[in-house]
Amino acid sequence: MRFETGEPLHLPALPPYESALLSSLAFFRQQERTTQALNCLTMYLRQSETRVMGEIRFYAGLLHMEPEALLMLIDQDPQQAAQLIQTQLQSNLPAAPGSDLP
Repeated sequence: MRFETGEPLHLPALPPYESALLSSLAFFRQQERTTQALNCLTMYLRQSETRVMGEIRFYAGLLHMEPEALLMLIDQDPQQAAQLIQTQLQSNLPAAPGSDLP
C-alpha cells in the first residue's frame, strides 16, 4: 500500500541511457514505467536519508528546532525555512575588522 502526499512531481524526460535502464527495470518487474520511476526515486531517497538528515540536524541545531520540525517546514514552506536559516547564519557572522558593528 502506498501513501501519497504532497504535490505530484512533473519531471523532464530522462537522458537516453537512463530511460533505457528504467524501461528495462519496468519490463523485468512487469510494472509501468511511472511506477518503476517512483520506486527508483523512493529507493534513492531512502539510501540518501542519513546524509540528508545529517544536514537537517545541523541546521535544526542552529535554529534550535527539532530535526523533524525543520524537515516538515522544508517540505511545507521551503521559502520560510530558507529565510530562517539565512537569518540565523547572518546573525552568527562575526563583524568585519574595522567595522562599527558589535
